[in-house]
Amino acid sequence: MTLIITFVTVYVALFAIMNPIGAVPVLISLTDGYTIKERKDVIRKAVYTASGMIFGFMFLGIYIFDILGINLYDFEIAGGALLFKVGFDMLQGKISQTKMTQAEKEESSEREAIAIAPLGTPLLAGPGSITTAIIFFNEENIALTSRFITIIAIVLVLISSFIILKYSVKTFEKIGKTGSIVISRIMGLLLTAIAVDLIANGIIHIFNV
Repeated sequence: MTLIITFVTVYVALFAIMNPIGAVPVLISLTDGYTIKERKDVIRKAVYTASGMIFGFMFLGIYIFDILGINLYDFEIAGGALLFKVGFDMLQGKISQTKMTQAEKEESSEREAIAIAPLGTPLLAGPGSITTAIIFFNEENIALTSRFITIIAIVLVLISSFIILKYSVKTFEKIGKTGSIVISRIMGLLLTAIAVDLIANGIIHIFNV
């Protein structure tokens, strides 16, 4: 029963923080003009990036931070700054630098760069999800079985995120170009608000340490 509770707690907490459903309109906005294959590649690489970030920091984050003398709040400020830039561009109706110009469209590797940032991180694998994974996996006196259950829960959250992003796109696209523009600007406002909160949180915690 304890293992079941651990699994449900980790899954629900991480899924809520990653919020792949909320990432769908951002995905649509940033991949406007992409082919179906290109968008699927972006989704796949975004989930891979999120997986690498979460598991990498979960296993090694504490040691890396100790060596470098930094903490997750530094990462929170940097991620918030990036998210603010993307959101501000969306509010202004500009093409974010995370999107490609016409001259760059021939470079598929450049077009897929948004899969890493801001989709993979900090949108999916942000400070909140990374911190959650580190806390659950590195709890004091945690049993080996509980760590294994934590890993399984995280893997299932990532799989769920991939499925949601992959199959929500077609439904979202039915609202049309005008609807996409309106939602893009609304999402830009939300992203800037989230970014300010991330930056403020990081600064407050840094000064309180």
